Amino acid sequence: MSEEIGKKIDEALKEKNMTQKELAEKAGVTEAAVSHYVKGDREPRSNTLGVIAAALGVTAGFLLGVGIGSMTKDDKLKKFEELKNLILENKELFSIEERAELAKILLN
Repeated sequence: MSEEIGKKIDEALKEKNMTQKELAEKAGVTEAAVSHYVKGDREPRSNTLGVIAAALGVTAGFLLGVGIGSMTKDDKLKKFEELKNLILENKELFSIEERAELAKILLN
């Protein structure tokens, strides 16, 4: 799991255009610790993981690779396009109530 967390930290760093040093300063950990996390040599403790996630503007779930929080912005946009196309291709199968429910979800 350490390697997965390291990959996710590195991915978030690149997406935020942030250096390991900047992350270390923001998260209140040493630059060496961040380097070890990125390499997968060490795994941050749960409280440190939360602080790193907050400093990167992501969820702990993203760093752990679980749930929707594990998806990058590009992955979420791709998934949205897939869902939108699926709905459009099957719109005639939706009842009036289901259409109203979809509209309500989108408008809230």
